[in-house]
Amino acid sequence: MSTTLPRLDAITGAPLIGTWTSSLLYMAELLQAVYYFRTFKTDNWRLKSYVAAAFAIDTISAIGDYACVYLYTITHAGDLVYLTKQNWGVPLYIISTTTVALMVQSFLVFLYWRFAKNTIIVCCLSILILAALGGGIASGVTVVLFPTFKDRRKVRISGTFWNVAQASADLLIAGALVRELMRAKSVFKGQRRANNMLNRLLLHIIQTGTATAVITVVALIVFLIDDQSNVPIGMMYSLGRLYVLSMLMNLNTRISDSGRAQNAGTTSGQRGTVRFAHGITYNFTTEFYPSEPHSSNNSSNGEPIKSSALLPTLQSPASISETQPPEIEMMPTDTKQVQRSDATCI
Repeated sequence: MSTTLPRLDAITGAPLIGTWTSSLLYMAELLQAVYYFRTFKTDNWRLKSYVAAAFAIDTISAIGDYACVYLYTITHAGDLVYLTKQNWGVPLYIISTTTVALMVQSFLVFLYWRFAKNTIIVCCLSILILAALGGGIASGVTVVLFPTFKDRRKVRISGTFWNVAQASADLLIAGALVRELMRAKSVFKGQRRANNMLNRLLLHIIQTGTATAVITVVALIVFLIDDQSNVPIGMMYSLGRLYVLSMLMNLNTRISDSGRAQNAGTTSGQRGTVRFAHGITYNFTTEFYPSEPHSSNNSSNGEPIKSSALLPTLQSPASISETQPPEIEMMPTDTKQVQRSDATCI
C-alpha cells in the first residue's frame, strides 16, 4: 500500500476554495431572503413557503459543503484511506443542488407560463428539468454505492447527462423569458419607467441563467478531463446559491407593499391594467397568485387578461393615464364590464 499522500490541491484545496466562494454568495442570498420576507409580507403563503423551502434546502447543502471540507482537512487529515474516498458530503451536495435547481427552474417556468401561456414550450422545458433531476439523483446514488475515486468513471454517464440537461434547461428558460420580455418592451415603447423595470428583469435573468449554465459546462469539461479530482465539485459548490439568488432577485425586483400603498390610485381590491388597441391586456400585479377577474370580457376582443409576477406594479393608474398615448386606456380588473374607449383603436 502506498504511503504517498494524493494531490491535496485537487482533493481538498478545490473544495476549500469552493466554500469561500459559496460563503460570499450565501451572504448575498441571505440578505435577499431577509429583504423578501420583510418587504413582501402580503405574498401568498404558498409562494413564501416555496421560497422558504428552497432556501432551507440550499442552507443544508451549504452546511454539507463545509462538513465535507472539514472532514477532509481536519478530522481525517493525513488519513490516506479516507482521502481516496468521497465522503457523505459529496452525494448530499449533488442531490440537494439538483433539488434546488428543480425548484427554481420550475418557478421560472411557471412565471413564463403565466406570462406567455405557451404550453408546448413549457412542456419541453419541464421534460428537461425532470431529466436533469433524474440525472442528478442517479449521480448521487452512484457516488453513495461507489465512493472511491477510482470508481468515478461509473458516474461519468449519469453525471454528464445531469450537467448537460441542467445547463440546457437554464439556457432555454433564460432565452424564453428574455424573448417574452423583449416583446413586452416593444409594447411599452416610450414609457421609460416600464422599460427600466423590464431592463432590470432582463439583466437578472441573463446574468443568473448564463452564470449557472457556464459553471455547469466548465465543471463538466474539467470532470471529463480528470475524473480523479474534486475540482469540478469545488466549482459547482456555488450553484445552489446562484439558483436561489435568481429566484429571490426576480421576486425582489417588484415594488414593495409600502411602495404600492403610497402609489396606489385605485380603491381596495382593484388592480390597474393597461389595455392596448390590439386587444392584449396586461395586468400589473405583484401577487404570485392573482385573483381571477369577475368577468371574462375584460379585454376588448374577449381575450383573457395576462397577469404575471414578472411585471411588477410600475406606477399608479392615475399617473399612467396622464402620460399615456391616446390608444392606451386604464381599466380596473374587478369592474363588471369594461367601458368602451372613446379613443380611436389602431
